[in-house]
Amino acid sequence: MIQSGLASLVVHSRETVPDAITEILRLEPTTVRPRGTVLRSGRATEHHFWDVSVDPTHNDDDDQTGTGALRALLDRCAPAEGRLASLPADCEARIVWSAYSDSLQGGFVLTAELAARVAALGADVYATAYLDAEDDAEDDEDDAEDDAAGVTSGAGVA
Repeated sequence: MIQSGLASLVVHSRETVPDAITEILRLEPTTVRPRGTVLRSGRATEHHFWDVSVDPTHNDDDDQTGTGALRALLDRCAPAEGRLASLPADCEARIVWSAYSDSLQGGFVLTAELAARVAALGADVYATAYLDAEDDAEDDEDDAEDDAAGVTSGAGVA
C-alpha cells in the first residue's frame, strides 16, 4: 500500500526565464535553475527549470488514499489554476508525483474530486509508484528529485 509521497509542479522552458514564470503563475517557486546550470551528473541544463514542491507526506488514519502529496501540491498551487495555459509556447508544465509503497504492490485512489482539481490547474500528471522496502526510501526520494529535474538514469537532462 502507498505510505508516503512527493509532488511538484515543474515548468521547463528554453527561452522564458524563471522570473517570468513566477509572474504569470503568481506562485513563488521552491527551486529555480537557469539554463546552463551544472547538475550532479556534470552536465549543464539545456533549459530553465522552475518548480513548486511540497514536503513529503505520509498516510494518516483519515486518509489512506496515498494522494496526500498531490493534494498538498494542489492546495499550494491553487492561485495558478487556469494560468498554465498563459505560459509562453516554449514552456512545458507538468505535475511530477511519486508515491512510495511498503510492499511490491502499490496503488492509490484518484478520486473524481482530485482529478477535477488537477484539471482546473491544467497540468498533466507524471506519476511513479516506487515499490520497494522502506529502507530504500531515501534513494527513492533522490530518484524522484532527479525525475522532477529532468535527469534520466544519471545521464543528464531529459
